[in-house]
Amino acid sequence: MRKSTTALAILLGLSSASAVAVQDNNYQHEANLSYQTNSEEVSDGLWNANYRYYFKSVEQGKTPYALNGFLAQESNIGANYLNFDPADSDSYGIDGTFVFDSNWFVGANYQKFDIASYDFNTYGAEVGYYFNDSSAVSAFYQDGDDNFTETYGLRARSYLSLQSTAGIDFNASWAHNEFDDVLTLGADWYINNAWSVGAGYINSDNDDAFDVRTAYWLRLSDNISANFHVSKVLDSDYDGVGLGLGLTGRF
Repeated sequence: MRKSTTALAILLGLSSASAVAVQDNNYQHEANLSYQTNSEEVSDGLWNANYRYYFKSVEQGKTPYALNGFLAQESNIGANYLNFDPADSDSYGIDGTFVFDSNWFVGANYQKFDIASYDFNTYGAEVGYYFNDSSAVSAFYQDGDDNFTETYGLRARSYLSLQSTAGIDFNASWAHNEFDDVLTLGADWYINNAWSVGAGYINSDNDDAFDVRTAYWLRLSDNISANFHVSKVLDSDYDGVGLGLGLTGRF
């Protein structure tokens, strides 16, 4: 863990030199490859590969890089693949969102899961509204086959731009199924367009937990960026530190 922290600090220190050499060009295609794990079992992590196409070009550089897609409020379609070896699990799916001129939007998703010798499908829909240039509310529904538990709920997200720093990203959601109600709250303060620190809270009928986190978006070239994420659940029942590393291509 100590070696990983040192490497991360070196990469962040090099970011100023890297950022000078790159241009924040608009993009319509975004491809990501990421690995998420815990410091207790670094080799037992989740691989995630995904691609997204925006119907109109997305601007980057004027707002936090990690929020460009959300703040663009543009129609898009995407595909993803996830792999988690410890559970012999693979998953792949597609999703899309269509944004109307009235600021209403609708979305749909489909995901197929293969877990050892067991497989099932899930599907969902979402309807929402952008009530200003940086805020949205929506209602969602998720279900699946083979006795998958249906879930429905509400989401809200808003980005507040600031003068001395980039801004704060607020998010909240409530999800209900026949077994549980889950409330999720979070806020991430973007010190600049690349670096954020934040905290979150999850409450369910069975448990609740707080977490703290930080993330960094390192621009390597005009089209390639590296992403780093570190988090910690503030509960003695949760061991280790959450770690995330990824590469993003935009063109």
